Amino acid sequence: MVRTDSTNADEAVRALRQLPPRELLHAIMQVLAELEHDLPPTSSSPDFWRAADVHTLAERQGVQPVEDLDALLGGWPEDEPVEDFVAAVREWRRQDVTMSAR
Repeated sequence: MVRTDSTNADEAVRALRQLPPRELLHAIMQVLAELEHDLPPTSSSPDFWRAADVHTLAERQGVQPVEDLDALLGGWPEDEPVEDFVAAVREWRRQDVTMSAR
């Protein structure tokens, strides 16, 4: 991905917001696919998926029902440059990998 200054990034975000929903989703998926290339490979165990139904897996992982739907919205401030978002996602993923390796 080409780094841009915040003015170009802001223009890109404005342009993305003008896309029809399907095209916007396609653009986001392309960015996410590029970000995934920065992740280390994972070895998914087939036994994990055969071990139990989704309710049992959720229980084992301590998943609780969502009580506040607004908590799911998240997002990135509109006035922040998009490259800061990409950098933040990469850092969060690095932190997740580091924490899971411990």
